[in-house]
Amino acid sequence: MKRLVRFWKEYARRYRWWYLLGILCLVATNVLTVAIPTFVQYAIDALDAGLGFDGAAKWALIILLAGLCIIVVRTLSRTLFFNPGRTVEFRVKSSLFDHLLELPRRFFDRTRAGDIISRGTNDANAMRGLIGFASLQLFNSIFTLALTLGRMFSMDVILTLWVAVPLIASGFVLRYGIVKMFALFGANLAQTATLSERILESYSGVAVLQAYNALPGAHRRFDVENAELLDIGERLLRIREWLLPVVPMVGKLCVVLVLYIGGRMVVDGALTIGQLTAFVAYVNIMVAGLFSFGFLIGATQRGYIALGRIYELIDAPVERPETTAALPPPAPQGHGLRIRDLTFTHHGADRPALSGLDFEVEPGETLGIFGLTGSGKSTLLGLLARIHDPPPGTVTLDGVDIRDVPVRDYWRRVACVGQEAFLFSRSIEENIALADPPGEVDRARLRQAVADAALDVDVDAFPEGLATTVGERGITLSGGQRQRTALARAFYRDFEVLLLDDVMSAVDHATEKRLIDALYRRAARKTTLVVSHRISVLTKADRILVLDDGRLIGQGSHEELLEAAEPYAHAWRLQQAAERAEALDEAEAAARGDGEAADD
Repeated sequence: MKRLVRFWKEYARRYRWWYLLGILCLVATNVLTVAIPTFVQYAIDALDAGLGFDGAAKWALIILLAGLCIIVVRTLSRTLFFNPGRTVEFRVKSSLFDHLLELPRRFFDRTRAGDIISRGTNDANAMRGLIGFASLQLFNSIFTLALTLGRMFSMDVILTLWVAVPLIASGFVLRYGIVKMFALFGANLAQTATLSERILESYSGVAVLQAYNALPGAHRRFDVENAELLDIGERLLRIREWLLPVVPMVGKLCVVLVLYIGGRMVVDGALTIGQLTAFVAYVNIMVAGLFSFGFLIGATQRGYIALGRIYELIDAPVERPETTAALPPPAPQGHGLRIRDLTFTHHGADRPALSGLDFEVEPGETLGIFGLTGSGKSTLLGLLARIHDPPPGTVTLDGVDIRDVPVRDYWRRVACVGQEAFLFSRSIEENIALADPPGEVDRARLRQAVADAALDVDVDAFPEGLATTVGERGITLSGGQRQRTALARAFYRDFEVLLLDDVMSAVDHATEKRLIDALYRRAARKTTLVVSHRISVLTKADRILVLDDGRLIGQGSHEELLEAAEPYAHAWRLQQAAERAEALDEAEAAARGDGEAADD
């Protein structure tokens, strides 16, 4: 109940006048519905009394008018209940999406993407059914049963009790089915989320499945999950097919009782034929009202369970401090970073990814970071970008602990480009100017960002230029083009701190040299940290840190590290040898090409 009260206060209460008008329309609908059998009674009794066609015609006209009025008020009631449901669904999904953007990476590391998608779609739809269809059916059923029973009792108490006893018995049977269905609805939503995750996983990894001829295995795994969902659906269907029809069957029995007992009363003169006819109509109306309770309970169960699953995401702890501290105004020279005794362990890991890091980055300084795989380079940048929050007091920006700054304010000042460039299925322009609304893109800044990211030649080669759509995750671009598009996205922003995590791993050496020149030209005005396994990217940095197994083992200029840091110097020698071998291969290939041309 607390869940429903909270939902009402947060989302539905603002539409209370809609619901009030909807309730009034439902009252009018049911009053007219219950009145029609009475009008039929008067028409039949008029005919039975020998008043002829004229005596019954006026009641027939009244029934026609009542029917037309029912069409109007019933349509209005559905509009007044269903329209707010759509709006509430939009607001709930927006709240859910906004909260997901606030959650740290560790939440997504332990939560399946398919489960999140299922809760935001299937569960949100079920929640809309709760606020729309279920709410309407609740009031409609209450008014139908109250008005119908009241009219039946006013006609004959004994005959009404004869009808009520079997209907009450059928209600107990229906309750048994409802309890069973409640558990199955929860299992159905959970299994739907599992199946969504399986589909999303297979879709994302379709290239791997094709390359390893693993599609049959993927089909079998899908069939297992789908069979489980099918089994739950069949059990729900069996309950519906065997238990829910109990009420209509009992309703037919009630009609037989009314005709038998009520017929004897007509013979005895206790009832008129018109009253008996009206009573049969009331029984059918009441049975329809009880039967709608089955749909009401089903929609309520699904919606209530779905609402709980949605609130589990909305209430997922952000695990960030509630602060209102502000960073100092942007300084022309950039911002200084201070890292003090930084130790960090990933969730579920048995050893720290970083241990006791201690260094400073002066305002406007370009800091290179080198290390072998697993040395903690990406973890360090993830902490500085607040993908993960560092321990308190370990990272400060201009003297302010970054944990004390609201995360969205911090993100406005920092641009980060990760190893894996994620692009949306939009145009290149939209992916670069991601933060600007359509029509507000700064064209000059956009062109400069594209040029600095060495993407201009590629864009000019595309038939549609910057308007070229890149497909899901940028599938139509090469790895290097995706990285440079993500780099242009960072350059387009007005950042104060720039974090680059191995952003040149997929580009060729010619493009790399051009990118390095543009990068250090921009970095001269901003605080910049560059992570790269290619030492050639780091040679122009003001200072370079060398990490090994999460520890800082050396720092200095490129020349100083060649003398002092063995892992760095060894990697430099290997990379220089690889570049010389590559250049020699290219020269030999060019020579062969010249020789073949001369022979021709």
